[in-house]
Amino acid sequence: VQPEDFFEDLQVWRSALKNYWSLLTPLIFSDHPKRPGDEDPLPPFNMLRNVMDMSAHYGGLNAAFLEERKSVWVMNVVPVNAPYTLPLILDQGFAGVLHDWCEPFPTYPRTYDLLHANGLLSHLSSERCSMMDLFLEMDRILRPEGWVVLCDKVGAIEMARVFATQIRWEARVIDLQNGSDQRLLVCQKPFVKK
Repeated sequence: VQPEDFFEDLQVWRSALKNYWSLLTPLIFSDHPKRPGDEDPLPPFNMLRNVMDMSAHYGGLNAAFLEERKSVWVMNVVPVNAPYTLPLILDQGFAGVLHDWCEPFPTYPRTYDLLHANGLLSHLSSERCSMMDLFLEMDRILRPEGWVVLCDKVGAIEMARVFATQIRWEARVIDLQNGSDQRLLVCQKPFVKK
């Protein structure tokens, strides 16, 4: 890996994080996040604390969060069939793990506030497991009212939108307006009351 690869990756994620943050800011910041028994927090209260980058590559999203001084903790996941970049992530001092997304992720349910994946859906379509298996696993580890941001090719995003609505997530597709065939799928898991 060359230094210019790191620099280019970081530039991409700086821009992407600014785009994500501008899209989510009205939604992830709340002036009234009062929970029973809590003191009133000072607004605005950031509703994101734990973030998982499901296809971390070089850890560029984590680095962009640090540069922007966003107070989040990021788990960087390198898929087993992707290039083995986990040592590069760990050398930067980031938390990271190698994982096969056709298997359950070893964590407590409802751990993460935001799940992010770039290109994972296209890669998964050639694997032995289905995209629905991935969505059910994401639903398990995502907290209620948590967010999912997926960036991928149009076909994979449209298929993912169908799965997201099947598990009753609110989902919308966003065109990146950069002339590419990449789209964003932004989903929120609802808080379901009995």
